[in-house]
Amino acid sequence: MIPHKADLFLHFPDLVYFAKDKQGRFIAVNPAFLELIGAKSEAEILGKTDFDIWPRFLAENYVRDDKAIMTSGQILANKIELVIQTDRSTDWFATTKAPLRNENGDVVGMEGISRYLKQSRTPLKPALEMSAVFTFIMENYHRKIEIPDLAAMLSISVKQFERKFKRDYGTGPMKYINRIRLDAACQLLVKTSLAISRIAMETGFYDSSHFSNQFIKAIGSTPKNYREKYRHTEAPQLPELRPDSRR
Repeated sequence: MIPHKADLFLHFPDLVYFAKDKQGRFIAVNPAFLELIGAKSEAEILGKTDFDIWPRFLAENYVRDDKAIMTSGQILANKIELVIQTDRSTDWFATTKAPLRNENGDVVGMEGISRYLKQSRTPLKPALEMSAVFTFIMENYHRKIEIPDLAAMLSISVKQFERKFKRDYGTGPMKYINRIRLDAACQLLVKTSLAISRIAMETGFYDSSHFSNQFIKAIGSTPKNYREKYRHTEAPQLPELRPDSRR
C-alpha cells in the first residue's frame, strides 16, 4: 500500500507534491500541483505521465531523473528545474525527489516536492536563507554574476558560501547558474525563432561558441539539432523578445 502524502501539503500552497509508479504514471498529487497544470481534480491526473502534461523537451528531463532515482535508490535534492505555467509563463522550481518503497523496502516508484524559487512563502531552510540569492539569480542569469556578490548577500565569505551552496544543492553555484541558463536557452530554442547567437546572448553566454560547447556537454545535442527535434512537437510559441529586452 502506497501512502498518500498529498494531504500533508494542503496548507503549503507553494509546495507541489507528486508521486509516480515505476511506469511513470501519477498515483498522487496535491492541490498545488493541480493548480500548476490547470486541472480541477486529482482524478484528471492519475494514470497519466509527464508526456501527457508537459512539453516533450521538459518531460524527457523529468523522466530521465525519475528513472535514475528508481534505479539507484538515491535521493535527488534541490535540483532547479524550469516549469511552464498554465498561462505559458515560465518559472523555476527547486525539486527534491526520492524513491518510493513498499513495506518490503522495494522501490515501486518515486515521489517528490517542488518549491517555487521566485515566490516561495514557505519558511523552510535552506530556502529561507537563500531566497535573496535565488531571486537575484533568476532576475539576472542573463548577465554576468559574481560569486562574491552572492556571498555578500548572506554576509559570509566566498568559501563559506560555496561550501553551503554545495551542501544544500549538491553542486557549486556557478554550475547551478549555468544549468539555469541552459534551461532558459532550451525554452527559447523551442518556443521562439530567435537566432541561436541571440539566444546565447539573452541567456548569459554572450559567445555562441561557448554556448554551443556548454549545450552539447549538458544536453547531448547541438542547439540547432535540439531546436529541430522539438520545435514542431510543442504548444504555441512564446512571443519574440523585443530588440531592447534585457538591456
